[in-house]
Amino acid sequence: MLSRILIIFGFLSLGLGALFLWQRNNPQRLAFLDYSKTSIRACMDNKNPPVAIAIKGLNINLPIIPAEIHSTQWDTTTKGVSWLDNSPEPGENGNSILYAHNWTSLFGNLPKVKPGQKIQIGFKDNTKKNFLVQNTAIVKPNQLGILDQTTDKRITLYTCTGFMDSKRFVVTAKLID
Repeated sequence: MLSRILIIFGFLSLGLGALFLWQRNNPQRLAFLDYSKTSIRACMDNKNPPVAIAIKGLNINLPIIPAEIHSTQWDTTTKGVSWLDNSPEPGENGNSILYAHNWTSLFGNLPKVKPGQKIQIGFKDNTKKNFLVQNTAIVKPNQLGILDQTTDKRITLYTCTGFMDSKRFVVTAKLID
């Protein structure tokens, strides 16, 4: 009897492990549902793209890597922060979209950010721009409003959160003049 229980427990553990492995490598993990690249105005002139992001106090100091949306597949990287390159460059008019996995080595500490905290973006020409966190929120993947374009100079950072990464933790910050 005990051996059967242990065998069933073993199979359940293997199944749960496979589910978590699939979820960790799911290409839709960071995507917003029903969102296409046409939802963002195209920015074809990336002469001085962002290359690094730093948030002091959270141990976030990462490279920024350009990303695209292919149909419904969002490019992601395990080497840094993805910048949706058809969104404006950070510091330009509009809403620049940056996202990364919620791994400890990437945006795992992002949920600890507080309004009033500074975010620094470095650019290819070695200049830097500072942004001030305005607010944070947890949204569902179908709440696309956070990705809308704006008339101010804003960045939107996000990562997955919640059970099985079913939600998004979102940070909005505005350029400090």
